[in-house]
Amino acid sequence: MEYLKSTIHLLFVICLGIFMHSCIDSFEIETIEFNSALVVEGTITDQNEIQLIRVSRTFPLDTVLMSGLSKAKVEVKDSNGSIYEFKETSAGVYTSKVPFAAVADLTYSLTIQSNDGKTYISEDTTVPATSIIDNLYAERDFKDDGAEEGMFIYVDSYNPTGQSKYYRYEYDETFKIIAPFWSSADAYVVTPLPEPEVDIRARTEEERVCYKTVSSNTIIQENTTEFSEDRVNKFPVRFINRENFILSHRYSILVRQFVQNRAAYAYYETLETLSGSESLFSQIQAGFLEGNIKSQTDKENVIGYFQVSTVSEKRIFFNYTDFFPGENLPDYVSDCPLLAPPLITEGGASPLIDGIEQNLLKYYSEYSPMDDLLTTESPGPYYMVYSVCGDCTVLGDNTVPDYWIE
Repeated sequence: MEYLKSTIHLLFVICLGIFMHSCIDSFEIETIEFNSALVVEGTITDQNEIQLIRVSRTFPLDTVLMSGLSKAKVEVKDSNGSIYEFKETSAGVYTSKVPFAAVADLTYSLTIQSNDGKTYISEDTTVPATSIIDNLYAERDFKDDGAEEGMFIYVDSYNPTGQSKYYRYEYDETFKIIAPFWSSADAYVVTPLPEPEVDIRARTEEERVCYKTVSSNTIIQENTTEFSEDRVNKFPVRFINRENFILSHRYSILVRQFVQNRAAYAYYETLETLSGSESLFSQIQAGFLEGNIKSQTDKENVIGYFQVSTVSEKRIFFNYTDFFPGENLPDYVSDCPLLAPPLITEGGASPLIDGIEQNLLKYYSEYSPMDDLLTTESPGPYYMVYSVCGDCTVLGDNTVPDYWIE
């Protein structure tokens, strides 16, 4: 849940003349004298899990300052009177002390009490209907009338009762990274300057194959209000250009589908509209996008939205060769030239030792004067590569994820 990253850039501007040409209620953007505001992000789900609320405080745009709000009392209350307390796990991040799930037919509200005695309460929020992801799949295709080719990740779902209608999507994508110039040996410093000596030894850690997980950070929504039935069909959750190196080997994506209420959908739709407007910063004025959380102490503005959602999720895996058989892999993140830095220069420096000690270079192979791979006038004893080319841990984690399937 990374919506606040995009929110920060546009919460202080007002866009006049925006109208929603649909049945979705729009949110008003007020012009204000903006000094400071509480920023809240929280979605309670119907999954029995540790729930999470983020609370921050932000200041005028010219200060470029936003920080997590610590030492607050955060709790969620349901219409049966049950109270779920949250604890601060890091600055501004609050997690429920016990796992719990939102229950149908109940309403939920969020209360925040800051360390300076101010109280903020959300509107009562109902639990929406449930809709299950029927299918999650990948297809090779073109985007923007052939301008880009790559992989689309599509989702299908259907609610025969017609009670869902408003959907939001998040994803976690995980991809395999294989260091293209990995060697089973590594160079190490035996003795430093002024009499430097370097040798090689077997690597003791896995540095050839790693995995990287990245979460979505954009607003991805769909609604079925104008359809004849409550069916999401071939909705593109993600597009990845075929030249993106994350597709090079094996790729996985976990997609979560959140059913939300009409007001939450409208809030994020307005936020997305502002974020996508190229003219936003050409007419900067102080502005504020109001959510469903109010200050009970004074007229302080509160940014963000508290909602309750039902969730469905699916994961898929695929290899680059599944869709691009016999075709060249995407370019790696570096050109990975072979280098042979000298052990010691005429000036008494050691580029080789500097590269090893600062973890800038990794060993690839012994240097041979018969090789026509570089033109260094005073080559060192080894071919070296940038660390990103020989050590996958520069980009990812060498621990295989629990869910990973080859």
